[in-house]
Amino acid sequence: MNEEILTKLKQGLIRWSQKYGVTPAAFARRMKYAYAIAWDLIRGKRQFTQEAFGRFAIAYGTDAAAELLALAEMHVNAEGEGEGV
Repeated sequence: MNEEILTKLKQGLIRWSQKYGVTPAAFARRMKYAYAIAWDLIRGKRQFTQEAFGRFAIAYGTDAAAELLALAEMHVNAEGEGEGV
């Protein structure tokens, strides 16, 4: 996965977590991550990888995942083709 996509995913997660006031503790519980990893992810200190995005989709659902992609300014067409996610 290229650096531009990873950066967009990271920005989408930051925007999504700010929009909903998601705390690192709540994110850690829902994602089954250690607090430090969750904090780094939602504060943009760690890359939000494709694996982490998949885990996010399972933990928060497909509507939240689609919203995160929209906030990341990544678009997927009806055939599921998009910017690498």
